Amino acid sequence: MIYPFSKELQGAATNFSNGNFGLWFYKLVPLDDRNNFKPGTPRAGEKNVVSFYGEKYDLLKKSGELKNLLEKRHKDQEKFCRMHEQNGAKVITVRAKLQSPLITGIGKTHPNEVGMTFDHTMGIPYLPATGIKGLVRLAHILNLIEDTDKANALIDEDKNELDDLDPASLIPNIFGGDMKNGREIGKRRGSVVFLDAYPDKIPDLHLDIMNPHYGEYYGDDLGKIPPADYLDPVPVQFLTVQRGTTFVFRMIISGENESLREPVIKALQKALLDQGFGAKTAVGYGRFMMQGPTTKEELAKKGQYATEAKTIPERKTWEAATLTYSPNNQQVTAKSEFGNATVIGKDLVPEKYHKRLFDKKKSVGPVRVLVEPVGRNWRIIEIE
Repeated sequence: MIYPFSKELQGAATNFSNGNFGLWFYKLVPLDDRNNFKPGTPRAGEKNVVSFYGEKYDLLKKSGELKNLLEKRHKDQEKFCRMHEQNGAKVITVRAKLQSPLITGIGKTHPNEVGMTFDHTMGIPYLPATGIKGLVRLAHILNLIEDTDKANALIDEDKNELDDLDPASLIPNIFGGDMKNGREIGKRRGSVVFLDAYPDKIPDLHLDIMNPHYGEYYGDDLGKIPPADYLDPVPVQFLTVQRGTTFVFRMIISGENESLREPVIKALQKALLDQGFGAKTAVGYGRFMMQGPTTKEELAKKGQYATEAKTIPERKTWEAATLTYSPNNQQVTAKSEFGNATVIGKDLVPEKYHKRLFDKKKSVGPVRVLVEPVGRNWRIIEIE
């Protein structure tokens, strides 16, 4: 193994128990000089290298200083919100719990191919405000399209697209940008400020895997290798924020814009429940469940602005479902007469089913599962 940084840093890097994990993850990773300088562990080379990252993070997670920094960050955000409230703004604070693993920054350049987004001062995973704003904007547009009356008024039939410059869409008012004013088009500053979302406590990281089957085909510059089942899959490990982590989302509505509260809440709710944050949302990653407090009285005690949005979708119990497992995307599917429900990973599956479902790749049933709606689909919440 070699360490591609100065000797002065090597001692600190190899005994890294107190510091910024994001810095270590991107700057202080040891490389295996016997294997094309791929990232590796000092003892086992590239074997289980992501587990090695996880061990380093677990050491840093125990730091009392890191806990104090995160608490200070939340207090600073709350203070910032209160200052705006004193000037007439309204603050929306929503706590949301991860229902599936979260991965952000997967496309960032990293020696192990899969990156991750960390707060640059604390080195813990977080959701940047820019990404939150973009996803909430998308969710707001989808809400407009699903509302028949608003869609008929805003969608241009010739272009078959929604007019996001129309003030009636509220898009310029909430997010800013170009806005129609009669025949003129002018610039509009958005009335909603989105803050970075942080976990309420230092989160756990979970080891996950993707399993590309056609790596040789994608890497064949000569075009001689067709994509086929004879190619060997090459598992790629990566870190995710563990399911069950609670994040705190804060938004500030400036000035006299009380009417924006409801559409912003509905858009955030749709983004959390249906769209998902981060990468790999198409296969179920990054889904949240909004949670309380939700009453005005409870939130007033915390200096927060009350939301009256529905926070928990109606859940149902399927009595006689059949479980199947797809190792390609690590998706567990429950099939019943009511439809199909899915979840990513093995965490919800009772251990008594593991051998048949995961080792033998055979179906299990009938079993009782608790599910909840996610848009037009269903998500598994519990398997009995």
